[in-house]
Amino acid sequence: MPARLVCTLAMLVALPAAARDLRGPELGAASNFGQHWSAQIFAAAQALGVRNFRDAVYWDEVEQPGGRFAFTTMSTTYPALIAAADDTMSLTVNNGHPAYDGGVTPYTSAGIAAFARDAAETVKRFPAITAVEVGNEINSANFVTGPLKAAPLDQRALDYLAILRAVQDAVKAVNPRVRILGGGVHSIPVGYLAPMFAAGAASAMDALALHTYTTPAEQLVRQIAVFRPLPGAADLPLDVTEFGEPDPAKAPGLLLRNYCQMALAGVGRAVWYPLNPRGDGLTPLIDAAGKATATGRGFQQIAGLMERQPVANAAPDPFTYACLFGTRTLVIWGAPRALHLTRADLRATDPAGAALDPASLTLSETDPITITGSGPLALGTDVTLAPQMVIADSYDQFAYPGIPDQPADPFTRVAVEGDQVLPLETHGGQDRQGAPWTPYLGVPGTTFARLTADVLLPGTHADRQVVIVHRFTAPADMTVIAESRLAPASHSEDGIRFDLTLNGAPLDGAVLTTPGDRTTPPLHLKAGDVLAFAVGPNISPTGDATDYRFTLRRAE
Repeated sequence: MPARLVCTLAMLVALPAAARDLRGPELGAASNFGQHWSAQIFAAAQALGVRNFRDAVYWDEVEQPGGRFAFTTMSTTYPALIAAADDTMSLTVNNGHPAYDGGVTPYTSAGIAAFARDAAETVKRFPAITAVEVGNEINSANFVTGPLKAAPLDQRALDYLAILRAVQDAVKAVNPRVRILGGGVHSIPVGYLAPMFAAGAASAMDALALHTYTTPAEQLVRQIAVFRPLPGAADLPLDVTEFGEPDPAKAPGLLLRNYCQMALAGVGRAVWYPLNPRGDGLTPLIDAAGKATATGRGFQQIAGLMERQPVANAAPDPFTYACLFGTRTLVIWGAPRALHLTRADLRATDPAGAALDPASLTLSETDPITITGSGPLALGTDVTLAPQMVIADSYDQFAYPGIPDQPADPFTRVAVEGDQVLPLETHGGQDRQGAPWTPYLGVPGTTFARLTADVLLPGTHADRQVVIVHRFTAPADMTVIAESRLAPASHSEDGIRFDLTLNGAPLDGAVLTTPGDRTTPPLHLKAGDVLAFAVGPNISPTGDATDYRFTLRRAE
Protein backbone atom coordinates (compact mmCIF):
# COMPACT_ATOMS: atom_id res chain seq x y z
CA MET A 1 0.00 0.00 0.00
CA PRO A 2 1.40 3.45 -0.84
CA ALA A 3 2.67 5.41 2.15
CA ARG A 4 0.05 8.13 1.60
CA LEU A 5 -2.74 5.53 1.93
CA VAL A 6 -1.23 4.11 5.12
CA CYS A 7 -1.25 7.63 6.50
CA THR A 8 -4.85 8.13 5.41
CA LEU A 9 -5.90 4.90 7.13
CA ALA A 10 -4.27 6.06 10.33
CA MET A 11 -5.96 9.46 10.29
CA LEU A 12 -9.53 8.64 9.33
CA VAL A 13 -11.97 7.36 11.91
CA ALA A 14 -14.62 4.78 11.02
CA LEU A 15 -18.06 4.63 12.53
CA PRO A 16 -17.74 2.43 15.64
CA ALA A 17 -19.52 -0.89 15.35
CA ALA A 18 -21.43 -0.11 18.53
CA ALA A 19 -23.05 2.85 16.77
CA ARG A 20 -24.68 0.64 14.14
CA ASP A 21 -27.90 -1.33 14.42
CA LEU A 22 -26.28 -4.75 14.77
CA ARG A 23 -28.36 -7.82 13.96
CA GLY A 24 -27.82 -11.40 12.94
CA PRO A 25 -27.25 -11.37 9.16
CA GLU A 26 -29.78 -12.72 6.71
CA LEU A 27 -28.73 -16.26 5.84
CA GLY A 28 -28.20 -17.49 2.31
CA ALA A 29 -26.69 -20.42 0.45
CA ALA A 30 -24.67 -20.56 -2.76
CA SER A 31 -26.64 -22.82 -5.08
CA ASN A 32 -25.73 -24.14 -8.51
CA PHE A 33 -29.09 -24.08 -10.28
CA GLY A 34 -27.71 -21.94 -13.08
CA GLN A 35 -25.60 -24.91 -14.16
CA HIS A 36 -27.93 -27.73 -13.16
CA TRP A 37 -31.49 -27.49 -11.87
CA SER A 38 -32.35 -30.13 -9.27
CA ALA A 39 -35.88 -30.28 -7.88
CA GLN A 40 -34.61 -32.68 -5.22
CA ILE A 41 -31.93 -30.25 -3.98
CA PHE A 42 -34.37 -27.34 -4.05
CA ALA A 43 -36.89 -29.32 -1.99
CA ALA A 44 -34.16 -30.29 0.46
CA ALA A 45 -33.12 -26.64 0.75
CA GLN A 46 -36.72 -25.67 1.48
CA ALA A 47 -36.95 -28.36 4.17
CA LEU A 48 -33.73 -27.09 5.73
CA GLY A 49 -35.08 -23.55 5.84
CA VAL A 50 -32.91 -21.97 3.13
CA ARG A 51 -34.88 -18.98 1.88
CA ASN A 52 -32.22 -16.99 0.04
CA PHE A 53 -29.96 -18.24 -2.74
CA ARG A 54 -26.91 -16.92 -4.58
CA ASP A 55 -26.77 -18.14 -8.17
CA ALA A 56 -26.35 -17.19 -11.83
CA VAL A 57 -28.22 -17.12 -15.11
CA TYR A 58 -25.51 -17.30 -17.74
CA TRP A 59 -25.40 -14.57 -20.34
CA ASP A 60 -24.30 -16.81 -23.20
CA GLU A 61 -27.36 -19.03 -22.64
CA VAL A 62 -29.96 -16.27 -22.88
CA GLU A 63 -28.75 -13.67 -25.38
CA GLN A 64 -29.34 -14.90 -28.90
CA PRO A 65 -28.08 -13.48 -32.24
CA GLY A 66 -29.38 -10.00 -32.89
CA GLY A 67 -29.52 -9.13 -29.21
CA ARG A 68 -32.72 -11.09 -28.57
CA PHE A 69 -33.11 -12.65 -25.10
CA ALA A 70 -34.67 -16.07 -24.62
CA PHE A 71 -35.11 -17.74 -21.22
CA THR A 72 -36.24 -21.24 -22.18
CA THR A 73 -34.33 -23.89 -20.20
CA MET A 74 -34.55 -24.94 -16.54
CA SER A 75 -31.12 -23.43 -15.92
CA THR A 76 -32.37 -20.06 -17.19
CA THR A 77 -35.91 -20.06 -15.77
CA TYR A 78 -35.35 -21.54 -12.29
CA PRO A 79 -35.60 -18.09 -10.63
CA ALA A 80 -39.34 -18.26 -11.33
CA LEU A 81 -39.53 -21.37 -9.10
CA ILE A 82 -37.66 -19.53 -6.35
CA ALA A 83 -40.22 -16.73 -6.55
CA ALA A 84 -43.09 -19.23 -6.51
CA ALA A 85 -41.77 -20.53 -3.19
CA ASP A 86 -41.71 -16.95 -1.80
CA ASP A 87 -37.93 -17.12 -1.65
CA THR A 88 -35.33 -14.66 -2.94
CA MET A 89 -31.95 -14.76 -4.63
CA SER A 90 -29.00 -12.64 -5.62
CA LEU A 91 -27.85 -12.87 -9.21
CA THR A 92 -24.12 -13.12 -9.86
CA VAL A 93 -23.09 -11.66 -13.23
CA ASN A 94 -19.52 -12.38 -14.24
CA ASN A 95 -19.11 -14.48 -17.38
CA GLY A 96 -18.61 -13.13 -20.90
CA HIS A 97 -20.43 -13.78 -24.16
CA PRO A 98 -18.74 -14.92 -27.39
CA ALA A 99 -20.48 -12.15 -29.34
CA TYR A 100 -18.74 -9.44 -27.29
CA ASP A 101 -15.03 -8.84 -26.72
CA GLY A 102 -14.24 -12.38 -27.83
CA GLY A 103 -16.02 -13.87 -24.81
CA VAL A 104 -13.55 -12.58 -22.22
CA THR A 105 -14.43 -10.30 -19.30
CA PRO A 106 -15.95 -7.26 -21.04
CA TYR A 107 -13.55 -4.36 -21.52
CA THR A 108 -14.82 -2.28 -24.43
CA SER A 109 -17.66 0.19 -24.03
CA ALA A 110 -19.86 -1.97 -26.28
CA GLY A 111 -19.04 -5.14 -24.37
CA ILE A 112 -19.65 -3.51 -21.00
CA ALA A 113 -22.97 -2.06 -22.16
CA ALA A 114 -24.10 -5.49 -23.40
CA PHE A 115 -23.02 -7.10 -20.12
CA ALA A 116 -25.09 -4.56 -18.18
CA ARG A 117 -28.06 -5.06 -20.50
CA ASP A 118 -28.01 -8.80 -19.77
CA ALA A 119 -28.15 -8.13 -16.02
CA ALA A 120 -31.09 -5.75 -16.48
CA GLU A 121 -33.00 -8.16 -18.74
CA THR A 122 -32.62 -10.96 -16.18
CA VAL A 123 -33.69 -8.75 -13.28
CA LYS A 124 -36.69 -7.49 -15.25
CA ARG A 125 -37.87 -11.04 -15.91
CA PHE A 126 -37.50 -12.52 -12.42
CA PRO A 127 -38.89 -10.78 -9.31
CA ALA A 128 -37.08 -13.26 -7.05
CA ILE A 129 -33.85 -11.36 -7.77
CA THR A 130 -33.40 -8.81 -5.00
CA ALA A 131 -29.67 -8.18 -5.53
CA VAL A 132 -27.10 -8.34 -8.34
CA GLU A 133 -23.51 -9.20 -7.47
CA VAL A 134 -21.25 -7.71 -10.12
CA GLY A 135 -18.19 -9.86 -10.74
CA ASN A 136 -16.93 -12.93 -8.96
CA GLU A 137 -13.51 -12.69 -7.29
CA ILE A 138 -12.29 -10.38 -10.01
CA ASN A 139 -9.22 -9.67 -7.85
CA SER A 140 -8.13 -13.29 -8.36
CA ALA A 141 -6.79 -15.08 -11.42
CA ASN A 142 -9.59 -17.64 -11.63
CA PHE A 143 -12.68 -15.72 -12.73
CA VAL A 144 -11.36 -12.89 -14.89
CA THR A 145 -10.06 -13.19 -18.46
CA GLY A 146 -8.58 -11.06 -21.21
CA PRO A 147 -7.14 -7.57 -20.79
CA LEU A 148 -8.54 -7.17 -17.27
CA LYS A 149 -6.64 -10.23 -16.11
CA ALA A 150 -3.42 -8.91 -17.64
CA ALA A 151 -3.81 -5.42 -16.15
CA PRO A 152 -1.95 -4.37 -12.98
CA LEU A 153 -4.11 -4.78 -9.89
CA ASP A 154 -4.81 -1.07 -9.40
CA GLN A 155 -5.85 -0.70 -13.04
CA ARG A 156 -7.98 -3.84 -12.89
CA ALA A 157 -9.84 -2.34 -9.93
CA LEU A 158 -10.59 0.82 -11.91
CA ASP A 159 -11.60 -1.13 -15.02
CA TYR A 160 -13.97 -3.15 -12.86
CA LEU A 161 -15.49 0.06 -11.55
CA ALA A 162 -16.57 0.95 -15.09
CA ILE A 163 -18.39 -2.40 -15.33
CA LEU A 164 -19.98 -1.89 -11.91
CA ARG A 165 -21.32 1.56 -12.81
CA ALA A 166 -22.79 0.29 -16.08
CA VAL A 167 -24.61 -2.55 -14.32
CA GLN A 168 -25.85 -0.22 -11.61
CA ASP A 169 -27.33 2.16 -14.17
CA ALA A 170 -28.96 -0.58 -16.24
CA VAL A 171 -30.43 -2.54 -13.33
CA LYS A 172 -31.69 0.47 -11.39
CA ALA A 173 -33.45 1.65 -14.54
CA VAL A 174 -35.64 -1.48 -14.59
CA ASN A 175 -35.95 -2.01 -10.81
CA PRO A 176 -34.50 0.61 -8.45
CA ARG A 177 -35.21 -1.61 -5.43
CA VAL A 178 -32.68 -4.26 -6.50
CA ARG A 179 -29.45 -3.95 -4.51
CA ILE A 180 -26.15 -3.69 -6.38
CA LEU A 181 -23.38 -5.66 -4.70
CA GLY A 182 -19.95 -4.42 -5.70
CA GLY A 183 -16.53 -5.94 -5.29
CA GLY A 184 -17.32 -9.62 -5.09
CA VAL A 185 -13.73 -9.90 -3.92
CA HIS A 186 -11.93 -12.90 -2.56
CA SER A 187 -10.78 -12.22 1.02
CA ILE A 188 -10.74 -8.68 2.48
CA PRO A 189 -8.18 -7.02 0.14
CA VAL A 190 -8.31 -3.43 1.36
CA GLY A 191 -5.22 -2.48 -0.66
CA TYR A 192 -6.84 -3.74 -3.86
CA LEU A 193 -10.10 -1.92 -3.05
CA ALA A 194 -8.39 1.37 -2.17
CA PRO A 195 -7.97 2.83 -5.69
CA MET A 196 -11.52 1.80 -6.57
CA PHE A 197 -12.97 3.55 -3.52
CA ALA A 198 -10.73 6.58 -4.06
CA ALA A 199 -12.43 6.83 -7.47
CA GLY A 200 -15.90 6.81 -5.89
CA ALA A 201 -16.84 3.11 -5.87
CA ALA A 202 -19.04 3.51 -2.79
CA SER A 203 -21.57 5.48 -4.85
CA ALA A 204 -21.76 2.63 -7.40
CA MET A 205 -22.97 -0.04 -4.97
CA ASP A 206 -25.55 -0.63 -2.27
CA ALA A 207 -23.21 -3.03 -0.45
CA LEU A 208 -19.74 -4.48 -0.75
CA ALA A 209 -19.62 -8.24 -1.35
CA LEU A 210 -16.78 -10.16 0.30
CA HIS A 211 -15.67 -13.80 0.16
CA THR A 212 -13.97 -14.16 3.52
CA TYR A 213 -12.34 -17.58 3.15
CA THR A 214 -8.89 -16.40 4.29
CA THR A 215 -9.98 -14.43 7.36
CA PRO A 216 -10.21 -16.34 10.65
CA ALA A 217 -13.53 -15.64 12.32
CA GLU A 218 -11.89 -14.01 15.33
CA GLN A 219 -10.07 -11.51 13.07
CA LEU A 220 -13.08 -10.51 10.96
CA VAL A 221 -14.20 -7.46 12.96
CA ARG A 222 -10.65 -6.03 13.08
CA GLN A 223 -9.99 -6.58 9.38
CA ILE A 224 -13.26 -4.95 8.37
CA ALA A 225 -12.25 -2.01 10.58
CA VAL A 226 -9.21 -1.58 8.29
CA PHE A 227 -11.61 -1.25 5.33
CA ARG A 228 -13.92 1.30 6.94
CA PRO A 229 -11.64 4.38 6.60
CA LEU A 230 -11.65 4.16 2.78
CA PRO A 231 -13.63 6.97 1.12
CA GLY A 232 -17.36 6.28 1.39
CA ALA A 233 -16.86 3.02 3.29
CA ALA A 234 -17.55 4.11 6.87
CA ASP A 235 -21.20 3.04 6.84
CA LEU A 236 -21.37 1.05 3.60
CA PRO A 237 -23.40 -2.15 4.08
CA LEU A 238 -21.56 -5.46 3.72
CA ASP A 239 -22.62 -8.83 2.36
CA VAL A 240 -20.42 -11.90 2.81
CA THR A 241 -21.52 -13.81 -0.27
CA GLU A 242 -19.15 -16.75 0.13
CA PHE A 243 -17.52 -18.43 3.10
CA GLY A 244 -16.96 -22.12 3.75
CA GLU A 245 -14.68 -24.90 4.99
CA PRO A 246 -13.38 -28.12 3.38
CA ASP A 247 -13.21 -30.17 6.60
CA PRO A 248 -16.70 -31.46 7.52
CA ALA A 249 -15.64 -31.80 11.17
CA LYS A 250 -14.62 -28.13 11.36
CA ALA A 251 -17.35 -26.62 9.19
CA PRO A 252 -20.22 -26.35 11.72
CA GLY A 253 -18.01 -24.54 14.23
CA LEU A 254 -16.58 -22.26 11.57
CA LEU A 255 -20.08 -21.38 10.38
CA LEU A 256 -21.24 -20.42 13.87
CA ARG A 257 -18.09 -18.50 14.83
CA ASN A 258 -18.24 -16.53 11.60
CA TYR A 259 -21.94 -15.81 11.98
CA CYS A 260 -21.37 -14.28 15.41
CA GLN A 261 -18.44 -12.15 14.27
CA MET A 262 -20.18 -11.12 11.03
CA ALA A 263 -23.08 -9.89 13.12
CA LEU A 264 -20.72 -7.81 15.27
CA ALA A 265 -18.99 -6.46 12.14
CA GLY A 266 -22.27 -5.17 10.72
CA VAL A 267 -22.58 -7.73 7.91
CA GLY A 268 -26.13 -7.79 6.58
CA ARG A 269 -26.13 -11.10 4.70
CA ALA A 270 -24.06 -14.26 5.17
CA VAL A 271 -24.04 -16.81 2.34
CA TRP A 272 -22.58 -20.26 3.00
CA TYR A 273 -20.75 -21.93 0.13
CA PRO A 274 -22.02 -24.34 -1.06
CA LEU A 275 -25.64 -25.44 -0.72
CA ASN A 276 -24.91 -28.89 -2.17
CA PRO A 277 -21.69 -30.63 -3.31
CA ARG A 278 -19.91 -28.73 -6.08
CA GLY A 279 -16.91 -31.01 -6.63
CA ASP A 280 -14.48 -28.54 -5.09
CA GLY A 281 -14.19 -30.18 -1.67
CA LEU A 282 -16.01 -27.54 0.38
CA THR A 283 -18.54 -28.80 2.93
CA PRO A 284 -22.16 -28.41 1.77
CA LEU A 285 -25.35 -27.84 3.76
CA ILE A 286 -27.02 -30.74 1.92
CA ASP A 287 -25.31 -33.92 0.69
CA ALA A 288 -25.73 -35.45 -2.77
CA ALA A 289 -28.75 -37.43 -1.58
CA GLY A 290 -30.49 -34.28 -0.32
CA LYS A 291 -29.87 -35.00 3.37
CA ALA A 292 -28.82 -32.23 5.74
CA THR A 293 -25.19 -32.40 6.80
CA ALA A 294 -24.04 -31.42 10.29
CA THR A 295 -23.25 -28.00 8.83
CA GLY A 296 -26.77 -27.85 7.41
CA ARG A 297 -28.19 -28.59 10.84
CA GLY A 298 -26.01 -25.83 12.22
CA PHE A 299 -27.39 -23.47 9.58
CA GLN A 300 -30.88 -24.48 10.68
CA GLN A 301 -30.07 -23.74 14.33
CA ILE A 302 -28.78 -20.27 13.41
CA ALA A 303 -31.88 -19.57 11.30
CA GLY A 304 -34.17 -20.50 14.16
CA LEU A 305 -32.40 -18.68 16.98
CA MET A 306 -30.22 -15.88 15.61
CA GLU A 307 -31.14 -14.69 12.14
CA ARG A 308 -32.11 -10.98 12.13
CA GLN A 309 -32.06 -10.88 15.94
CA PRO A 310 -30.43 -7.89 17.67
CA VAL A 311 -26.90 -8.84 18.73
CA ALA A 312 -24.51 -7.57 21.38
CA ASN A 313 -20.88 -8.39 22.01
CA ALA A 314 -20.91 -10.41 25.23
CA ALA A 315 -17.20 -11.29 25.34
CA PRO A 316 -16.02 -11.11 28.96
CA ASP A 317 -12.30 -10.87 28.14
CA PRO A 318 -9.95 -10.83 25.11
CA PHE A 319 -9.62 -14.63 25.08
CA THR A 320 -13.34 -15.44 25.00
CA TYR A 321 -15.73 -14.65 22.16
CA ALA A 322 -19.47 -14.35 22.73
CA CYS A 323 -22.59 -13.00 21.03
CA LEU A 324 -25.92 -12.45 22.75
CA PHE A 325 -28.71 -12.65 20.18
CA GLY A 326 -31.86 -11.02 21.47
CA THR A 327 -31.99 -11.78 25.18
CA ARG A 328 -32.22 -15.57 25.18
CA THR A 329 -29.48 -16.97 22.94
CA LEU A 330 -25.79 -16.86 23.83
CA VAL A 331 -23.03 -18.17 21.54
CA ILE A 332 -19.65 -18.55 23.27
CA TRP A 333 -16.18 -20.03 22.60
CA GLY A 334 -12.55 -19.34 23.39
CA ALA A 335 -9.63 -20.40 25.58
CA PRO A 336 -10.63 -23.71 27.21
CA ARG A 337 -12.15 -23.50 30.68
CA ALA A 338 -15.21 -24.90 32.41
CA LEU A 339 -18.62 -23.34 31.84
CA HIS A 340 -21.58 -23.74 34.20
CA LEU A 341 -25.31 -23.17 33.78
CA THR A 342 -27.03 -21.91 36.93
CA ARG A 343 -30.65 -22.25 35.76
CA ALA A 344 -32.55 -25.46 35.10
CA ASP A 345 -34.25 -24.08 31.97
CA LEU A 346 -30.98 -23.39 30.14
CA ARG A 347 -30.06 -25.71 27.27
CA ALA A 348 -26.62 -26.07 25.65
CA THR A 349 -26.05 -27.30 22.11
CA ASP A 350 -23.05 -27.87 19.85
CA PRO A 351 -22.55 -26.07 16.50
CA ALA A 352 -24.72 -28.67 14.73
CA GLY A 353 -27.57 -28.19 17.20
CA ALA A 354 -27.05 -31.41 19.19
CA ALA A 355 -27.68 -31.26 22.95
CA LEU A 356 -24.65 -31.10 25.25
CA ASP A 357 -24.40 -32.47 28.78
CA PRO A 358 -24.83 -29.42 31.04
CA ALA A 359 -22.73 -31.08 33.72
CA SER A 360 -19.53 -31.15 31.63
CA LEU A 361 -19.37 -28.03 29.52
CA THR A 362 -15.96 -26.70 28.48
CA LEU A 363 -15.17 -23.83 26.14
CA SER A 364 -13.50 -24.73 22.86
CA GLU A 365 -11.47 -22.51 20.53
CA THR A 366 -13.18 -24.02 17.49
CA ASP A 367 -16.66 -25.26 18.45
CA PRO A 368 -18.91 -22.66 20.09
CA ILE A 369 -21.56 -23.59 22.63
CA THR A 370 -25.03 -22.17 22.06
CA ILE A 371 -27.05 -21.58 25.23
CA THR A 372 -30.75 -20.83 25.17
CA GLY A 373 -33.31 -20.27 27.89
CA SER A 374 -36.99 -19.58 28.47
CA GLY A 375 -36.18 -16.07 29.67
CA PRO A 376 -33.38 -13.51 29.38
CA LEU A 377 -29.94 -14.82 30.28
CA ALA A 378 -26.73 -13.09 31.29
CA LEU A 379 -23.12 -14.20 31.24
CA GLY A 380 -21.73 -13.98 34.76
CA THR A 381 -24.96 -14.88 36.52
CA ASP A 382 -27.00 -17.42 34.52
CA VAL A 383 -23.86 -18.66 32.76
CA THR A 384 -20.60 -18.65 34.69
CA LEU A 385 -17.02 -19.43 33.73
CA ALA A 386 -14.04 -20.84 35.59
CA PRO A 387 -11.21 -18.34 36.15
CA GLN A 388 -9.35 -17.23 33.03
CA MET A 389 -5.77 -18.50 33.06
CA VAL A 390 -4.55 -16.71 29.92
CA ILE A 391 -2.67 -13.46 30.49
CA ALA A 392 -1.68 -12.59 26.92
CA ASP A 393 -2.13 -14.15 23.50
CA SER A 394 -0.67 -13.06 20.16
CA TYR A 395 -3.71 -14.26 18.17
CA ASP A 396 -6.57 -13.11 20.35
CA GLN A 397 -5.02 -9.69 20.92
CA PHE A 398 -3.65 -9.02 17.44
CA ALA A 399 -4.33 -5.43 16.39
CA TYR A 400 -3.80 -3.15 13.40
CA PRO A 401 -1.93 0.03 14.43
CA GLY A 402 -3.64 3.28 13.49
CA ILE A 403 -7.05 1.65 13.00
CA PRO A 404 -10.03 2.28 15.30
CA ASP A 405 -11.84 -0.44 17.27
CA GLN A 406 -8.80 -2.69 17.77
CA PRO A 407 -8.02 -4.75 20.88
CA ALA A 408 -5.34 -3.64 23.32
CA ASP A 409 -2.25 -5.55 22.24
CA PRO A 410 0.08 -6.53 25.11
CA PHE A 411 2.85 -7.38 22.63
CA THR A 412 5.16 -4.89 21.00
CA ARG A 413 5.59 -6.37 17.52
CA VAL A 414 8.63 -5.27 15.53
CA ALA A 415 11.09 -6.42 12.92
CA VAL A 416 14.75 -6.38 13.92
CA GLU A 417 17.55 -6.08 11.35
CA GLY A 418 20.88 -6.30 13.13
CA ASP A 419 20.78 -3.53 15.73
CA GLN A 420 17.99 -1.67 13.94
CA VAL A 421 14.41 -1.96 15.17
CA LEU A 422 11.95 -1.55 12.30
CA PRO A 423 8.36 -0.60 13.16
CA LEU A 424 5.46 -2.53 11.68
CA GLU A 425 2.59 -0.64 10.07
CA THR A 426 -0.86 -1.56 8.83
CA HIS A 427 -1.12 -2.53 5.16
CA GLY A 428 -4.49 -3.12 3.52
CA GLY A 429 -3.84 -6.41 1.76
CA GLN A 430 -3.28 -7.25 -1.92
CA ASP A 431 -1.66 -3.84 -2.25
CA ARG A 432 1.00 -5.44 -4.45
CA GLN A 433 1.77 -8.76 -6.07
CA GLY A 434 2.79 -11.38 -3.51
CA ALA A 435 1.18 -9.63 -0.55
CA PRO A 436 -1.49 -11.30 1.60
CA TRP A 437 -5.05 -10.70 0.44
CA THR A 438 -6.09 -9.53 3.90
CA PRO A 439 -4.80 -6.65 6.05
CA TYR A 440 -1.35 -7.36 7.51
CA LEU A 441 1.55 -5.71 9.28
CA GLY A 442 4.62 -4.89 7.21
CA VAL A 443 7.91 -3.02 7.38
CA PRO A 444 7.57 0.50 5.93
CA GLY A 445 8.99 0.90 2.44
CA THR A 446 9.96 -2.76 2.02
CA THR A 447 8.52 -5.95 0.59
CA PHE A 448 10.04 -8.27 3.19
CA ALA A 449 9.04 -9.35 6.69
CA ARG A 450 5.37 -9.27 7.61
CA LEU A 451 2.83 -10.87 9.88
CA THR A 452 -0.86 -11.44 10.38
CA ALA A 453 -2.60 -12.76 13.48
CA ASP A 454 -1.56 -16.32 12.69
CA VAL A 455 1.27 -16.24 10.10
CA LEU A 456 4.62 -14.48 10.20
CA LEU A 457 7.33 -14.18 7.56
CA PRO A 458 10.89 -13.27 8.55
CA GLY A 459 13.38 -12.40 5.84
CA THR A 460 16.71 -10.94 4.82
CA HIS A 461 17.69 -7.47 3.65
CA ALA A 462 21.10 -6.28 2.47
CA ASP A 463 22.52 -9.68 3.49
CA ARG A 464 21.25 -9.25 7.04
CA GLN A 465 18.54 -11.29 8.69
CA VAL A 466 15.23 -9.65 9.51
CA VAL A 467 13.70 -11.19 12.62
CA ILE A 468 10.08 -10.81 13.76
CA VAL A 469 9.98 -10.13 17.51
CA HIS A 470 7.05 -10.13 19.95
CA ARG A 471 7.96 -8.40 23.23
CA PHE A 472 5.80 -8.73 26.32
CA THR A 473 6.52 -6.31 29.17
CA ALA A 474 5.18 -7.54 32.50
CA PRO A 475 2.74 -4.94 33.91
CA ALA A 476 3.18 -6.35 37.44
CA ASP A 477 4.96 -9.13 39.28
CA MET A 478 3.61 -12.45 38.00
CA THR A 479 4.46 -16.09 37.49
CA VAL A 480 3.71 -17.33 34.01
CA ILE A 481 4.15 -20.23 31.62
CA ALA A 482 5.13 -19.23 28.08
CA GLU A 483 3.82 -21.32 25.21
CA SER A 484 5.07 -21.07 21.63
CA ARG A 485 3.32 -22.82 18.75
CA LEU A 486 5.39 -22.67 15.58
CA ALA A 487 4.84 -24.44 12.27
CA PRO A 488 7.22 -23.44 9.47
CA ALA A 489 5.91 -24.15 5.99
CA SER A 490 6.78 -27.55 4.58
CA HIS A 491 8.58 -25.84 1.69
CA SER A 492 10.89 -23.84 4.00
CA GLU A 493 14.38 -24.34 2.59
CA ASP A 494 16.17 -24.88 5.89
CA GLY A 495 13.69 -24.05 8.66
CA ILE A 496 13.45 -21.11 11.04
CA ARG A 497 15.37 -19.97 14.10
CA PHE A 498 13.37 -19.44 17.31
CA ASP A 499 14.72 -17.68 20.40
CA LEU A 500 12.99 -16.85 23.67
CA THR A 501 14.73 -14.38 25.97
CA LEU A 502 14.02 -12.73 29.32
CA ASN A 503 15.55 -9.25 29.60
CA GLY A 504 17.94 -10.31 26.82
CA ALA A 505 19.10 -13.51 28.52
CA PRO A 506 18.35 -16.71 26.58
CA LEU A 507 15.65 -19.06 27.89
CA ASP A 508 15.09 -21.25 24.84
CA GLY A 509 16.38 -21.49 21.28
CA ALA A 510 16.19 -23.92 18.40
CA VAL A 511 16.15 -24.36 14.65
CA LEU A 512 12.72 -25.68 13.69
CA THR A 513 11.96 -27.47 10.43
CA THR A 514 8.69 -29.12 11.46
CA PRO A 515 5.67 -27.97 13.54
CA GLY A 516 6.10 -28.08 17.28
CA ASP A 517 4.91 -26.63 20.57
CA ARG A 518 7.38 -25.34 23.16
CA THR A 519 6.48 -24.66 26.79
CA THR A 520 8.61 -23.15 29.53
CA PRO A 521 8.61 -24.03 33.21
CA PRO A 522 7.06 -21.33 35.44
CA LEU A 523 8.80 -18.00 34.94
CA HIS A 524 8.85 -15.43 37.73
CA LEU A 525 8.52 -12.00 36.15
CA LYS A 526 8.91 -8.70 37.94
CA ALA A 527 7.09 -5.59 36.76
CA GLY A 528 8.96 -4.24 33.74
CA ASP A 529 10.62 -7.53 32.77
CA VAL A 530 10.60 -8.15 29.02
CA LEU A 531 9.92 -11.57 27.56
CA ALA A 532 10.78 -11.65 23.83
CA PHE A 533 9.76 -14.25 21.26
CA ALA A 534 11.96 -13.96 18.14
CA VAL A 535 11.55 -15.81 14.84
CA GLY A 536 14.03 -15.42 12.00
CA PRO A 537 15.44 -17.38 9.09
CA ASN A 538 17.82 -20.22 9.82
CA ILE A 539 20.18 -19.32 6.99
CA SER A 540 17.95 -18.96 3.96
CA PRO A 541 14.59 -17.12 4.23
CA THR A 542 13.11 -19.07 1.33
CA GLY A 543 9.72 -20.53 2.19
CA ASP A 544 9.82 -19.38 5.83
CA ALA A 545 6.15 -18.40 6.19
CA THR A 546 5.34 -19.76 9.65
CA ASP A 547 2.11 -20.35 11.51
CA TYR A 548 2.62 -19.02 15.01
CA ARG A 549 0.97 -18.34 18.34
CA PHE A 550 2.51 -17.07 21.57
CA THR A 551 0.53 -17.44 24.81
CA LEU A 552 1.26 -16.55 28.42
CA ARG A 553 -0.72 -18.39 31.09
CA ARG A 554 -0.83 -18.03 34.81
CA ALA A 555 1.18 -20.75 36.51
CA GLU A 556 -1.06 -22.98 38.64
